[in-house]
Amino acid sequence: MVRLTVNEPLIIFHVDKAIAEGRCTKNSVEGWWVINHRRASTYGLVLAKQSNVIIGAYRPILGSWNQRWDGRWGFESEIANDVWHDYVGKEVPAELRGQNPVRYVDHW
Repeated sequence: MVRLTVNEPLIIFHVDKAIAEGRCTKNSVEGWWVINHRRASTYGLVLAKQSNVIIGAYRPILGSWNQRWDGRWGFESEIANDVWHDYVGKEVPAELRGQNPVRYVDHW
């Protein structure tokens, strides 16, 4: 499997649980997250990760971040067709894995 190469700042969301619950990839990545929304809203690309493989690439819609009643944040997005093939199907390197379901990646 080809390793992920990061070409721009992005956020990787671990979506295994949501996918297992039957949610589609896009809905899984869009929310709801315990996250610093001010920081997250500055990133123009988010990736969905399942079992350490990228399964989706999305561009958050500017101004779409919303807070839910429990303090978690979600957003609306569009499919990142411009970079889909650069990321989807690639393996996430061990250095970018971890217990946190949200991983900010500024460079790699």
